[in-house]
Amino acid sequence: MFNTTSTGHSQPAQLLAVLTGIAFGATVYFTLFCIIINYEKVIPEVFGVRLLIASLTSIIVFSSHNLLNALQEKNILSLLPNLAGRWFIVFMIVLLSAYVDKAAEQLSRTVMLLWLFITPFNLLLTALAIRTAGNMYYSNPARRRKAVLIWSNSACADLVDALRKTPLAAIDLIGFFDNRNESRPPSNLERLGGLSEAADWIVDPETGRVAVDVVFIGLNTKEPPELAEIIAILHDSTATTYFVPESLIFGMPGIQLRELAGKPVLASTETPFVGLAALPKRLLDLIGSIFGLVFLSPILLLIAAGIKLSSPGPIFFKQKRYGIAGKPINVYKFRSMKQGDSNGPVIQATVSDKRVTRFGRFLRRTSLDELPQLFNVLRGDMSLVGPRPHAIDHNELYRKLVSGYMFRHKIKPGITGWAQINGSRGETETLEKMQARIDYDLYYIQHWSIWLDIVILWRTLKVVFGDKNAY
Repeated sequence: MFNTTSTGHSQPAQLLAVLTGIAFGATVYFTLFCIIINYEKVIPEVFGVRLLIASLTSIIVFSSHNLLNALQEKNILSLLPNLAGRWFIVFMIVLLSAYVDKAAEQLSRTVMLLWLFITPFNLLLTALAIRTAGNMYYSNPARRRKAVLIWSNSACADLVDALRKTPLAAIDLIGFFDNRNESRPPSNLERLGGLSEAADWIVDPETGRVAVDVVFIGLNTKEPPELAEIIAILHDSTATTYFVPESLIFGMPGIQLRELAGKPVLASTETPFVGLAALPKRLLDLIGSIFGLVFLSPILLLIAAGIKLSSPGPIFFKQKRYGIAGKPINVYKFRSMKQGDSNGPVIQATVSDKRVTRFGRFLRRTSLDELPQLFNVLRGDMSLVGPRPHAIDHNELYRKLVSGYMFRHKIKPGITGWAQINGSRGETETLEKMQARIDYDLYYIQHWSIWLDIVILWRTLKVVFGDKNAY
């Protein structure tokens, strides 16, 4: 029930996401309400509008399918950053509303600070309560769905393991059908027979009764002809059917179900910014880059002066990188190294790199050398958030070594990204580190939302002032 797809969500899943948002919204509301009534120096009426804005905003921010799925994670504490990030967005909107209607001075700073720091822990308790209630509800076998697996593959084996570790999925696999003799999948799942026996077992030919609620069908490069008959029977039954692909085509990373001209298609790491869907991200980029350039202009001037005084050479460093669809773009940075041969091979900076100037080391450590890329964002070459653009030499090297490498160019490169806030920044001296970075980039493309961008931007500030991987 908690499982949702990346592109479309069933009506029950949508309703459940909204109900979860309401639960978190109620938590935000009652946390502030309890603080107000227990703090004698506050007039409750002053906070009336803030309570309403906080509640409505919380319902919107917390009604998320990604958050709903995250409730299934074993370690409930791992949810705290997710909840705190969403709560901070709500809190800032409340503060902004108070500033706009000139009520900020009427709000008690003590109450607001208590609300800011207490709420994340109350949200965590709410998440625990939701998950506990879900586990109790689905502990009744009558509320769980029974499933069988037909013609399995390695992806099916992973699915079986995942379902067993996710009780809130409310699916119990009871066995599998396969013509092959070896045990498939390797998860101690009972073999119920061959494909010729599957149809009569799943749907009783005399009564038409269905023996299970869900059927998983593994797809391979060579599917047996018996599958056509089974699929035809399932088409005329009440059983829910899922196809679990594994072939040369389906093995491509990031396969997602999409609609093209109203028809369902499978897409491999398709860009999420198609048509009007690109508008919210572009608006965020325009607003963010304009405000950034205006408010940071004194800092930009000081950095420019520091570069000129610390070493000879230009203020800006320009380098060709791959942009969206692999098209070359000029990416700008503040120069942090000594002037060198611009036509030579690109060598990544390393710890104690002698090419980096003393002032440049400060710029790289704080990521201030990236600020000129706000001009790239303003021009539309880059985005505030996206996969970091690599040097063309590195692209040509790693595209041959890392699976799915070029899919990161489905969208515009960013000043910061999901990989960077998860610790994957700085030198990638091993293939494993580069693979981890690409995995983060592909995750971002598949799970993008405007809220995810805001969370990444906020967490980037913490990374900038506390990361040791930049040099």
